[in-house]
Amino acid sequence: MHRRLLGLFCLLVVLSVPARSDGLLRPTLDSIRDAKTVAVEGVPLLSGRLLADFYAERGDVLIWGEPGRIAGLLDLVERSPSDGFRPDDFHAVSLRRLAAPGVLRSLTGNARIAADLVLSDALARYVHHRRYGKLDPVAVDSKWHDRSPASSEVLLADMNRALDGEDLQTSLLDRFPRPFWYEDLKSALRRYAAQTALAGLPPLPGGSKLARGTRDPRVAMLRERLVRLDGVPASTPSDADLFDHALHEAVVSFQGRSGLTADGIVGPSTLAALNGYGDETKTEQIQINLERMRWLYQDLPADYIFVDVAAFRAHLVRGERFAWSTRVIVGTPETQTPMFRDTMEHLVFNPTWTVPVSIQKKMGRVSGDYRLVDRQTGKQVGGGDARDHRRYRLVQAPGPKNALGRVKFMFPNRHAVYLHDTPGKAAFGRQSRALSNGCIRVQDPLHLAEAILDGSNWDRSGIERVVERGQTRYVDLTETLPVLLYYLTAFADEQGKVGFRQDIYGRDEALRAALASPVLRTRIAFPEPPAPEPRPHPEQSEQAPGAEPPDSSDPSTSVRLTRRDSAETPDGEETSANNGAEPGVSVVDRPAASPTDRL
Repeated sequence: MHRRLLGLFCLLVVLSVPARSDGLLRPTLDSIRDAKTVAVEGVPLLSGRLLADFYAERGDVLIWGEPGRIAGLLDLVERSPSDGFRPDDFHAVSLRRLAAPGVLRSLTGNARIAADLVLSDALARYVHHRRYGKLDPVAVDSKWHDRSPASSEVLLADMNRALDGEDLQTSLLDRFPRPFWYEDLKSALRRYAAQTALAGLPPLPGGSKLARGTRDPRVAMLRERLVRLDGVPASTPSDADLFDHALHEAVVSFQGRSGLTADGIVGPSTLAALNGYGDETKTEQIQINLERMRWLYQDLPADYIFVDVAAFRAHLVRGERFAWSTRVIVGTPETQTPMFRDTMEHLVFNPTWTVPVSIQKKMGRVSGDYRLVDRQTGKQVGGGDARDHRRYRLVQAPGPKNALGRVKFMFPNRHAVYLHDTPGKAAFGRQSRALSNGCIRVQDPLHLAEAILDGSNWDRSGIERVVERGQTRYVDLTETLPVLLYYLTAFADEQGKVGFRQDIYGRDEALRAALASPVLRTRIAFPEPPAPEPRPHPEQSEQAPGAEPPDSSDPSTSVRLTRRDSAETPDGEETSANNGAEPGVSVVDRPAASPTDRL
């Protein structure tokens, strides 16, 4: 017997499971399959459809009959805090009760099916949370987060793998992503959660800046605080008040992992970061950033771009390490850089810039670097009003003054956000660089282009020749490159030493509250059922038995369209084909309806 309660935008199904276990398992699963939100005897289930499919794949029989299997699941749950979870995220109270000797065997009928479903849901939640994160980032904030739903096929494969192996832990050990930066922050959580070293330490008092060579009573306090934070004993120098070379290196290390200017000088920003470590909420800050990491770390190859937004840095990852890094400028608190993942497909040297409407309508007279393009005809016009954004697109020609600089790195996405050069280099000297309209401005973009194109026929001299010619060139990557835009307010180095960054976008508090709350449902993508084959129209003749299908290469039966057949750029600018002077240049016409360029 079951009751359905209609709530706002969701249906809550509370089941009192029917009497006979084996024969009524499938009817029970069918009854919860399409419910929005499901609970069994007060325990919420993540997805009724996922569980229905899971039991169908395993023959619609009860699964949890072996005490060792339940004990293995409980062991995983009890150790889940090492990844920043709470055991209650996986029905820990129910698991402890069901793992007790003889309890499961004593259950029959309604209670037995309910127990099996709760155990399977605990496993489903464990593989889901480890692989995709506990929370759906889009549910947390759909404006600044973007990610596809979790895959039911991947989750079911993980669940079946767990049950088909000798034990759950061994079976799942290699199933989940473990990028080095996630493991580093896990190590930091382990050290920080166990750390009581700062208890009783007074905060470092303010005053003049401390730097190498300074002699000040606060230097001894600074040294003690860093020793306790890093967990490494250090010998006390003969002059404890002297800021020596070893202390300088320790400060530089702390600043680097904290997203600060790593100059070894203890000013107001570094002082505030050091004093913030006495705050108990820092453990929670590590936990919420482990959660953020899980949102995007699926199936990473050896090479990818890692943009660390809150630290104003971008890294090229090759083979489990940051092979190259540079400073970047990111969005302001009003025009934030969103957090998402996409794939870099091509680079554009000497790009044009299509001025966003929000900027165009404020512009008056423009220089000769700009041209007006009629939105209806696509043709360049002269003498129009640049502010008339409804009629004209305003496009800045390539060149040293172009707002996108000399190169942009394209990974098409709905936010119209990408990495690019900028003619304004002075801002890279600032410590806080939240200055753009959402895109990521790169301090050394030609070096990044060279690093990305490494292994092809490109080198720095070839890149510089293309740039000097001033013509727009599109260069397709031989292999696409994932780009991860992460907003992380806690990050650790390879020693597990953690640095906390300023929450420049004010996102931490909402995530902290969401992570502490139970998850009743989440987005999961299920395979679409195969479409039925269309019946032939009575007036149409079917293909004769044994007849060969049409030849796709025959122009009479198929047409293949390609943008490479055009020699005109979106803005009506003529381009020449590759003349062989530059290695591997690919000149590609891009669609005119691309989003306006943010900065």
